[in-house]
Amino acid sequence: MTTSHQIEPAGGGGGDVGKIDWVIRDFLARGAFVLLSAEMGSGKTTLIYRTAEAIHEGSLFLDELPTIKGRVLVIQGDEAPADAEKKFRRMAIGLTPQFEICFADPPLDLNWLELQIKSKVYDAILIDSATSLLATNELDVTDLGFPRKLYRIGKCLAESNVAGLLTTHLNKPPDNRVRDRITKHDIQGVATIGAAVTDVWGMWKHPNPDWPDHFNLICLGKRHCREGNLWKLQGNLEDFHWSLLGVGDGLMPQERLTLEEKIKALFQQFPEPLSIVDIAKKIMTSEEYGRRICTEMFDQGLLERTKVITGKKGRPSYLYGPT
Repeated sequence: MTTSHQIEPAGGGGGDVGKIDWVIRDFLARGAFVLLSAEMGSGKTTLIYRTAEAIHEGSLFLDELPTIKGRVLVIQGDEAPADAEKKFRRMAIGLTPQFEICFADPPLDLNWLELQIKSKVYDAILIDSATSLLATNELDVTDLGFPRKLYRIGKCLAESNVAGLLTTHLNKPPDNRVRDRITKHDIQGVATIGAAVTDVWGMWKHPNPDWPDHFNLICLGKRHCREGNLWKLQGNLEDFHWSLLGVGDGLMPQERLTLEEKIKALFQQFPEPLSIVDIAKKIMTSEEYGRRICTEMFDQGLLERTKVITGKKGRPSYLYGPT
């Protein structure tokens, strides 16, 4: 038996390479498999429900992130139906038809899950959680073979162009110390779990809050979110609402989107390529923010870029223009 391996030039994928089909801007893309890690009792389940609600309604997620309206399935293994119904009542979910939910018995049947994904009935499937639904006595999250389950799910999501999100837990901090940050090493289970998904996010309660119920949500890598990207959230126990109130470095999502629209409008009016300095002046922002937004738009295929040939050594400069 022979296996065919196609070899082709790097970078020859065409103009659509790099473009991201977001379900939730900057957080959840079609074909992606996102891992959300948090401590027990930190609010990740209500965040999952609010994620599903935003997609179902096509409303802003965290009051900031644009969402594409679509059909959602939540697969719940961390809480019983009665507990979920209490949350839904407080969240005012159930007054109108909402996202769909399945209270699954562990272990989750991966053949059944693949059928749901391949059916393409759902735009997003959210699973809560890896520990309760995917781990077994024979194959725990700490076993080297566990990530193979995640690879299998991720491959199916990618081939079907369906967005997937999976929650998991964090290891307890050593010596019961108060957690002030999260790294990939804090994720419960074998280290290669993070390698089996598209992006990894971690959430924890801020030890020195700037406001009541202050939580941090940070990107730990890999593909669609910038490692170290920090979102400062506020939870609300009264109705389990979540809001994005601040970021660690840079612009709020709505501010970034406004700059993107200004750049698009600029090139619709003046299609000639421009330097970062000129772009920043015309849209009235800093050179650093202009460079960051243009680079991200180039990565996603929204702008073209040409290198300025000067014959000098050092950092190259570029001109950006419309596609």
